[in-house]
Amino acid sequence: MKKVFYLAVAFVATLGLLNSCMDGGYDDMTDLTTQDVYGNNDIIEHNVVSIAELKQMYKALNNSRDTATVKEDIQLKLRVTGNDIGGNIYSYFSAIDENGDAILVYIYAGGLYAYLPVGQEILINLQDLCVGSNGTQPCIGGVYKTSSGNVYPKNLNNFIWQKHFKLLGCDASKVQPKEFTGAEFVSAWKADKNALAGQLITLKGVTIQGADGKARWGTKADVASEGDFTVKRYFSGVGSDIYINTSTSAKFAAEPMPEGPVDVTAVVVRYNNYAQLTLRTADDAKTVN
Repeated sequence: MKKVFYLAVAFVATLGLLNSCMDGGYDDMTDLTTQDVYGNNDIIEHNVVSIAELKQMYKALNNSRDTATVKEDIQLKLRVTGNDIGGNIYSYFSAIDENGDAILVYIYAGGLYAYLPVGQEILINLQDLCVGSNGTQPCIGGVYKTSSGNVYPKNLNNFIWQKHFKLLGCDASKVQPKEFTGAEFVSAWKADKNALAGQLITLKGVTIQGADGKARWGTKADVASEGDFTVKRYFSGVGSDIYINTSTSAKFAAEPMPEGPVDVTAVVVRYNNYAQLTLRTADDAKTVN
């Protein structure tokens, strides 16, 4: 009953949860902690594997639209690099392990940023969860079956998720995007797409096509065709397989894109051979002075 009560007041405590990443606690008026509200404190660290080792164990992580259920009692230790705070990332977060390899974790829930701020370290019990590729993007999740019968990992039930992870502590300084010029990223993407899938990167000094200080990131009026929920924005001088992908539900969708050279920080979501660069907030695009 105690934990049910904590879950009920979690929304009220969201600001404190975010601040806890910086100062380790809440306002003195409450003794709630993130570990009281979220996750499973009974998890004990053991049998931790790296993302690279997990990919060796489960080939589904390397195959397009493939999935597998983890049978072994193994764990991943990850640090969050991107979440849904800006409304552009939806029902997943991005993370890296201590080796800098990346993966996405899909959860059928919103407000993940409340307890998974950038820099939050977590321990995940993988046993009975699904791993695989969602459009060639390595990820962890639950089983999702399409109308055509294809199965891939996505939309892990939040109740199940809460039993499978433990919060370990937060240090945002340990999350640093990998930096590239536009040309360097094109070369790296062509050389090894798997190495960049899920990574937090910064493109330095790139120019967004059509950005004139008025054109918006992507409202429903900006979609290419009816039924689309995202808007693609390409870069000048960068290939058509690399673009910014903005949800029409993003909090900054109606804001104007900055014109001129910008530094763009984004999570690389791989879809087949495309690099969908997903901004976390509008602050991820900074004008170069």
